[in-house]
Amino acid sequence: MRTMYSKARWKIYIVGSEYMWFIKNNRGFTLVEVLAVILILSIVSTILFSILSSSKETNKKQLENNEQLSELSYVLKLITKDMRKTITYDPNNSTFKNRDGSIQYTYIFDAEKNTITRNNEVIATHIHSFSLTSIGDSISINIESINEHTISTQLSFRSGDGAKDEKKSTK
Repeated sequence: MRTMYSKARWKIYIVGSEYMWFIKNNRGFTLVEVLAVILILSIVSTILFSILSSSKETNKKQLENNEQLSELSYVLKLITKDMRKTITYDPNNSTFKNRDGSIQYTYIFDAEKNTITRNNEVIATHIHSFSLTSIGDSISINIESINEHTISTQLSFRSGDGAKDEKKSTK
């Protein structure tokens, strides 16, 4: 096959003794090329969409976990602060008191609502369990969120402010 006549749009090829006219059009895409591009774009967009949606879901879960941990830390900080301001703890009603009883901080766990309240003000939600246990001059604190995050610690009254000093002063 050899080219006999060529212009911008037409080419004439000689095959054997016959003349064949072919249209040469370099200005467009073939149907196969268009379909291939559409297929590739759809695959790439599907992959990107699944990555974005899973990233969004992971971000949402991580944000909820961070909020829970922050809330648990806040409750622990409040209890520690209240304990430092007072000298006694009454385990019967989860109340911290100072010497004359003018300052009181009462913590109540509502299992139905999954909340912890301090002096009738909700300070934490989504709580699975909460306990304040008196162990001598110390208090053991256990808080577990619905997401199974757990914070446990044991706090002691500072020397000079603890329950021993109140017992000594009442003698």
